Amino acid sequence: MESREHDGFNNHYTREYMNQHRFDFRGTGLSCLWLFLWTWVLTVITFGLFFPWAYSAQQRWISEHTFIENRQLTFHGTGFGFFGNWLLIMVLTVITLGLYMPWGFCRLKRWQTNNLSFADEGYPG
Repeated sequence: MESREHDGFNNHYTREYMNQHRFDFRGTGLSCLWLFLWTWVLTVITFGLFFPWAYSAQQRWISEHTFIENRQLTFHGTGFGFFGNWLLIMVLTVITLGLYMPWGFCRLKRWQTNNLSFADEGYPG
């Protein structure tokens, strides 16, 4: 019988790595519910214009509750800082009938990652 011990996420290296580099998420369902409710409501009543601020608030909440080896992450992005990227993504996605969406997603994730750091290191930007 063939061993699948080294396939995908079930291999020994991955389990060993994850045990050595502990990732923790310490958020609660109630605080998540409150965050998503108020950001969703404001996004709806502003016809989507609040989305960059809502997304930034959500990323800030996620990072503030995420720890890697007991080091807290922090998110420095703002709605104002994301607005231009978001507007460009939306316009190009509409103009290309959705074809720009994968590039827009990568642009969003790049912005998100560039605004993420460990809380104890400060923000280089």
